[in-house]
Amino acid sequence: METIKILLADDHLIIRDGIKLMLKKNLNFKIVAEAANGGEVIQYLHDNPKSIDVVLMDINMPTMNGIEAAKIILEKFSDVKVLALTMHAEESYITNMLKAGALGYILKESRTEELVSAIKSVARGEKYYSNEVSVTLINSLMNGDKPKESELSDREAQVLSHIATGLTNKEVGEILYISGRTVESHRRNIMGKLDLRNTAEMIRYALENEIVA
Repeated sequence: METIKILLADDHLIIRDGIKLMLKKNLNFKIVAEAANGGEVIQYLHDNPKSIDVVLMDINMPTMNGIEAAKIILEKFSDVKVLALTMHAEESYITNMLKAGALGYILKESRTEELVSAIKSVARGEKYYSNEVSVTLINSLMNGDKPKESELSDREAQVLSHIATGLTNKEVGEILYISGRTVESHRRNIMGKLDLRNTAEMIRYALENEIVA
């Protein structure tokens, strides 16, 4: 088997180091580059075309999340395969990531053997989902589509409703008695779940669905 060249994208250095340690013994893999957000992934691929076979992509990252990055990769770097490696097992994250072009989706709690199998499968152009992800997708098909707003937690719905009025993260945090950093985390989760790209789309979505404080 030819060496599979990997770009590792995760905004937490400790996670990237852990993954590198997991894959260190596999001689078929070479981690060529690392990135802390989707923007860095796209920039690297632009500067180094044909240098990457598989991107191990986290979803929630600053600047540009994994879903947006996967969409650009599918459009501009179609030879590069995307494998989502994330902590999120919710249906919304899974479906949005797969729609964006990811061939595989596994959880960070997966064993090394499964990660290795997933990388090899995706590199061959095959789909790979962890067991938990497969169950979620099957349940989704059986239950049919639900309104997207039902995917938000109560706190996320509260945050969205206040963002829709034009408040800053700090102002929303003061109202809800949480930190501005926590508000930002909720904001990223909302955008990931609802497949929204920016604040303007969040406000429009909230207004159209009457989620306004």
